Amino acid sequence: MEKKMKKSFVFLPAVLVGMSLFASQTHASELKIGSWGGNVRSGPSTDYPIIGSLKNGDPVVLLRKKKPANDGFNWFKIVYGNGQVGYQWGGILCGFNNKVNGTYGLCENDNRSTPRNYKCSDLTRFRSKEAEQKTKVTFFVGQTDNSFRIYWLDYNGNKKSYKKLSSGMSWTAETYRSHPWAIYRVSANGSETCHSIVKGKRKSSQWLLR
Repeated sequence: MEKKMKKSFVFLPAVLVGMSLFASQTHASELKIGSWGGNVRSGPSTDYPIIGSLKNGDPVVLLRKKKPANDGFNWFKIVYGNGQVGYQWGGILCGFNNKVNGTYGLCENDNRSTPRNYKCSDLTRFRSKEAEQKTKVTFFVGQTDNSFRIYWLDYNGNKKSYKKLSSGMSWTAETYRSHPWAIYRVSANGSETCHSIVKGKRKSSQWLLR
């Protein structure tokens, strides 16, 4: 069930992010919105079936805001996890740094983590090494006209295409700490330019693209 908040809480308005979720930097800190934990549904009310759940402190990307329910909180269309799209009630969403209209205050937990990241000018020195320490990197794409292609750099440093992501999509790479991933921005005419190179950490991490 969706978590019920204390009636004594007074919501203080803030500027809703929409596009401001997607700043020019790509660090996980640019994922401004998190969840208190709870159900994700297929539509914007409890009448819709549960399709997933989030832990307290998990980051999400907001795609769309619905009109407030009678309790004053909005329903939001979100991207979460490994590219899943669903809806969560604003009473169990929160801002990591600033309060956001239609959501419940500031998050108490923060599961965001930025992967190790490197400049594209160093691309030729990267290649995968031993496959020992498992980790995960989730790639989120903000609201943008760009799309991105995710490449794994193999043991010889060659690019192996794994995923193409467009606006509002995400994907989780189950990988190893010693394995680099190269992200390329794809233009409308199909040409690609290197955006960044990342490696995972001990804990799961997130990389925001725009």
